[in-house]
Amino acid sequence: MKKILVIVDYIVKDGQMERFREFEKYGYLVEFVRDRPEITDHETFSQMFLQFEKYGPDVLPVNQEMAEKMRDAEIVISHISAVSSQAIRQAECLKAICIMRSGVENINLKTAAEKGIRVINSPGRLAVPVSEFTVGLIISEMKNIARSHRKIYEHDFGKDFPNSAYSYNICDKQVGLVGGGMVGRRVAAIMNAFGAHVLIYDPYMTKDEIMALGCEPAELNELCRKSDVISVHYRLTDETRNMIGREQFALMKPTCFFINTARAGLVEEEALLEALQQRKIGGAGLDVFHQEPLPSDHPFFKLDNVTMTAHLAGTSADIFEMTYRIMADTLRHYMETGEWLNAVI
Repeated sequence: MKKILVIVDYIVKDGQMERFREFEKYGYLVEFVRDRPEITDHETFSQMFLQFEKYGPDVLPVNQEMAEKMRDAEIVISHISAVSSQAIRQAECLKAICIMRSGVENINLKTAAEKGIRVINSPGRLAVPVSEFTVGLIISEMKNIARSHRKIYEHDFGKDFPNSAYSYNICDKQVGLVGGGMVGRRVAAIMNAFGAHVLIYDPYMTKDEIMALGCEPAELNELCRKSDVISVHYRLTDETRNMIGREQFALMKPTCFFINTARAGLVEEEALLEALQQRKIGGAGLDVFHQEPLPSDHPFFKLDNVTMTAHLAGTSADIFEMTYRIMADTLRHYMETGEWLNAVI
């Protein structure tokens, strides 16, 4: 009998992955394996997650039970768990690895490609929470919501903030989006609804595609010069690492707000720190960092022109439901047509 192996990790609540048993009606045996049951707290999980996010799945010790159960699996479904290259090489029947994320950092694509194994992702699963969070972070930084909250806890109802002179409305302002994927497009739609003028830098989109969204296409440096708010929505690759650096910050207005809910590695940290410390830009809203959690002596803690959150943008109480729906639709399509949707390779 054909087998689907479902990997259950720390993040998934008891019983959630059991829903994949519905695919037994297509003639599959659905089997489950628990990944790293020794992980019982979020901090330990976060450190493991960051390790393979930065260095790939093979930086972690191989889960031997998982590797053994993958030997006769035709399809493997992983939520957050790293799928080792060793397990992929040992697999004898594997046709596809389905990742319940938009990113596929938890698998070595080169190893999968060498064995002719398809890798399927779940695009758009975070588009709603990340876009909504991004807009919230923009407003919080521009309107001093978090700063006022902190002051009130100190019994201070003052309204004097570092950006008081340019705490503008979004309406009629230039909002620059670095990346026009699913998250960027949702942010663009919301910013358009606010009455902003939206610029998009995305070399993978045509000018006509950008203009069809009611936005203006712009080169990266042009966007940096024009924008009152810049929000980053790019995927981190070797080509995009540090794509926002000193050159870009030097072009920004001294009143520009810089927002990053994507990946810390897209931004040269020293250049961002320098821009904030020397007031070269108006402020920043950051949900991602080069080190997580931030060390207690990090220079960010000395700044009064930055709003920081703890990598929360993709967090939502109903995120698993959205992710399952995307993956289940993909699996049904394959089983009924033999074709894979959302194939990365």
